[in-house]
Amino acid sequence: MLPRELVGSVTPVTAARPAEQAADPRQQAFAREIAPLLGKAIHGAVQARLLDGTFVVKFADTQARMQLPPGAQVGADVPMTLVGLHPRPTFQVGSQTTTAFAEAGPAPQEDADGAHAPLSYREGAAVGRAGALLASGAALGAQAFAGGTEAKNTTLSPTAQALAGVLAAAQKADSQLSSIVGRAPLAPGPGTDPALLAAGLQQAFGKSGLFYESHVAEWARGALPLSELANEPQQQAAQGGARPNAQDPATAQFISMQLAAQEQSHLAWKGQLWPGQPMEWDVQREAHGDGGGEQAIWHSRLRLRFPQLGELEAQLRMVNGSLQVQFAAADDATAGLLREHMPELASALDAVGTPLAGFDARARAGKPDAKDAGDA
Repeated sequence: MLPRELVGSVTPVTAARPAEQAADPRQQAFAREIAPLLGKAIHGAVQARLLDGTFVVKFADTQARMQLPPGAQVGADVPMTLVGLHPRPTFQVGSQTTTAFAEAGPAPQEDADGAHAPLSYREGAAVGRAGALLASGAALGAQAFAGGTEAKNTTLSPTAQALAGVLAAAQKADSQLSSIVGRAPLAPGPGTDPALLAAGLQQAFGKSGLFYESHVAEWARGALPLSELANEPQQQAAQGGARPNAQDPATAQFISMQLAAQEQSHLAWKGQLWPGQPMEWDVQREAHGDGGGEQAIWHSRLRLRFPQLGELEAQLRMVNGSLQVQFAAADDATAGLLREHMPELASALDAVGTPLAGFDARARAGKPDAKDAGDA
């Protein structure tokens, strides 16, 4: 549930207006150029400090403009890891004990006005950096946006200021919220029809409130009935007279999950699959290629504990319409039982048009994890 100041009440749709500004082609070219470095640890050389407080950093024969953490000096060697490309390239900067995040753009051209050119970039970076730091739980970001040294020379828009307040509030929570908590079982029992079970799994995320704003947009376009919004937490709270407070740690943490879902393409849920059957569920879209016609690769992890089988973890990977399955069982006997019934799984998947491209079942290596699905 985003802050009320960011999301106004639903109003009739007005005629669409042309976009005020197209994506910066230099920024797009820069992102494509450094894409092969994604996930790699590199070293950057700080070459210059610009008038607006940003730095020119050279790495891998590329120059970039970056807002480095406080204390950065020209001539220094900076350890960095490229952790994201969208919406802007983002680096983890510093050692493991002093980690910060910094967005990067192409270095200014020689004829650019260094004092004024970066204004739109700095504001966009502030908002984007809020999302990245919320997702990672980095306290450094909270200090910067709350008025630390890094923010001294930056003027933020009301939207960026609201996100900065959310970031600071999220850090005040006693514990970090990392997954949606199901309030009711997804299915009535183990014999539930697969179609009904699939619908329950879909609603676990779809009705969680993570996508409330996009659902409001769908309703405004006439693509979603108003009754569908009534089941979302934001609408239920509004009907009860509650007013969202973005500075409340619980609300801020929920917003952090929304930002993390968009930044990392990752969703997490825990609750009961059916009464008495706890489950943890993670879904993530893997980074791949350059988006040139390739289908997305989806990775899902299910973690359950059964009375007879013990703890069971299933890793599911969907690639081009085919499914790869890997089970980690409590012991060799359970793994053997799963392998024995693999043909039945393959037949069931074929019946719904999803071929089984790979299968593996083996006992979990080492001792069971202390944090199991029974804690859900």
